[in-house]
Amino acid sequence: ARDTLDSDRPREMSSTSYSALAQRALVAPNPKHHKARSVRASGGRKYQWWGSSATIGNSRSAEDLRAKATAAAKEAEAEELAPQEWAKEWRGSFEGDADALKSFMGEVTSRLEGIECRFIVVGDGGILESVQPMPGEARFAELGPKGTCCTIASPTKEFEAHVMLAKVREVALARSERGGGRIYAIRLFGEAGEDAPAKSVMTILLNGLGEGGVSDEAIEKWESLAECLPGA
Repeated sequence: ARDTLDSDRPREMSSTSYSALAQRALVAPNPKHHKARSVRASGGRKYQWWGSSATIGNSRSAEDLRAKATAAAKEAEAEELAPQEWAKEWRGSFEGDADALKSFMGEVTSRLEGIECRFIVVGDGGILESVQPMPGEARFAELGPKGTCCTIASPTKEFEAHVMLAKVREVALARSERGGGRIYAIRLFGEAGEDAPAKSVMTILLNGLGEGGVSDEAIEKWESLAECLPGA
C-alpha cells in the first residue's frame, strides 16, 4: 500500500477558512464535534465534525458548504433539545393597529412566496384546509364598516383566502411537535371570551407532508417573520 499523503489525512482548517468560521459560529452541541475537519474526496473535499462520521458537505463551493454546515448545526441543535424545550412561540398584538397588521401580512406573502403552505380555517361545524404555494402579494380592500379585507390569492384565482383584519387581535409564530413531525405555524387570533381562549381566525402552516419535509430555507424565512411582530 502506498504511503498516506498529508493531503489524505484529516486536517483542521486554517483560521481564515470557512470551516474555521463554522468552528466559531456553527458549533455542534456535542462536545466531540466542536471542530470541523476535511478529508479528500472525489470532486473536492468532504467536511465533517471532528469525532463524527457525519458529513457536512462535499463540494468545491464555499457558499454551498456554508449552507450545508448551517443546516447541520441547526439539525444537531434541534436533536439535542427535548420536544418541550424545542417548542417555541413568538406572539405580537395588533389590536387597534390595522396598518401594522397590513404590513405584517405583506411580509408573510413576500417572504414565504412560492413556499408550499397549508391554510386552515376552523368553523363551528367544519374545518377547511387547502395546500397552496404562498402567493407573493397580499391585496387590501376597504369594505366600509367591516374594515380592511386582506386577500391572498393565486394568480389564477383558483385559490383565494380572505381575512378581515378588524377581527384579528394577535398573531403567533409557533413551532411544535406532533405525531413525530415538526410544525411551523402562523396563527391569527381573534377576540378572547370571558372564560374562553382567543378564537382562531386562520392558521397557515409550512406544509411538511411531502418528501423531505419542510426545507431549511422555508424554516429560515418563517423564523424571520418574528422580527415583524410587535414586541416579539
